[in-house]
Amino acid sequence: MIKKERRHEIDWLRVIAFYVLILYHAGMLFVPWGWHVKNPETSEWFETWMAFSSQFRLPLLFIISGIGVYYALGFRSGWTFIKERNRRLLIPLLFGMLVIVPPQIYFERISNGIEFAGYFDFYKTVFELIPYPAGGSFSWHHLWFLPYIFVYSLLCLPLFLFLRSERSKKLKEKMLRCFSRPGFIYLLGVPLLAIHYLLSWQFPTTHALINDWCNFTYSLVFFLFGFLFVSVPGLWDVIEQQRKVSFKISLVPLFVLVFFVWGPGLELFDEQAESFFFIYGFLKITFVTTWLLTIIGYSRRLFNKPGKLLSYASESVYPFYILHQTITITAGHYLASWQIGIVSKFIVVVIITFAGCFIIYELLIKRFNITRLLFGLKPLRKLKKIQNEPREEILAASKE
Repeated sequence: MIKKERRHEIDWLRVIAFYVLILYHAGMLFVPWGWHVKNPETSEWFETWMAFSSQFRLPLLFIISGIGVYYALGFRSGWTFIKERNRRLLIPLLFGMLVIVPPQIYFERISNGIEFAGYFDFYKTVFELIPYPAGGSFSWHHLWFLPYIFVYSLLCLPLFLFLRSERSKKLKEKMLRCFSRPGFIYLLGVPLLAIHYLLSWQFPTTHALINDWCNFTYSLVFFLFGFLFVSVPGLWDVIEQQRKVSFKISLVPLFVLVFFVWGPGLELFDEQAESFFFIYGFLKITFVTTWLLTIIGYSRRLFNKPGKLLSYASESVYPFYILHQTITITAGHYLASWQIGIVSKFIVVVIITFAGCFIIYELLIKRFNITRLLFGLKPLRKLKKIQNEPREEILAASKE
């Protein structure tokens, strides 16, 4: 029997990435980018910090999901793992599409001047099963992450079972020797750069699973990275040893992006030019690769600490993810007319989102097996037998 190991830094990374997600989606109310509900005023400063966070928040979550799959397969057969994926991902997804997401579409429609007799008059349109946004109200919105992780899990299962077996020992030893060489760890950015150059121009991100080839393959690579980081013995140590170098390298593209792409300096460039596409792609992938390696490299030293707060947040984070965007959009709709500054309004939305998630989780979700099932949590009877392995709750984030 394999000894179970608790990786507190992974739990912390999951929780932190989710809280960045709450801030990001609250910020979507105050930037000119397309979203469901908008504040009358927008802020250039919000665009800068949100453009920064959007580069790594989703890749980090896919990495964490890949790590979670590694630990899940350590104590489950392939078939048991698939059944667990169904329960953890597909049931919350279906519930979310029928119950959690529709209010988001409702407030978007009434914000755009479309009138309904009431919410239930609108809700009937969900069961027409016409996809959003093509005139319908059936969508997974921010829950798009769940079907992607489910598909990735099925596609990669044979590879993951192989990497979990003794047959892969020599391959993993070769991989470790390769990535242990100075600078070779940054070769992880090569497939990401290839995907950007080959697919991003032709396949803009849709989060629709079908015909979303750039986002699908780009995210899949990070999912694979997460599994490799913990399945190849010693690879996490290599990342940790090179953390300072990773951080220093990341500062160069970060400086250029903040001041000349995400900031006012963008006016100096033609975004449609081919040269801009190639230069921006190189800067973006270099930053994403080195920044994620920096985060992971420092995580064990900074976050490998247990605690009651972590235990609570680790279990509640999946329901918070499912709930949060609906609360944010609802609050944003009603707060749009408030005559207060953007920063004050942003703080209010964040507080309402956190408070709403907390209250619903405490009163309606954590105490009942049926709601625990709908939100992807273990049954109450299993809580007393939770094993010391990183939890597998899946988070998501998007501009949806």
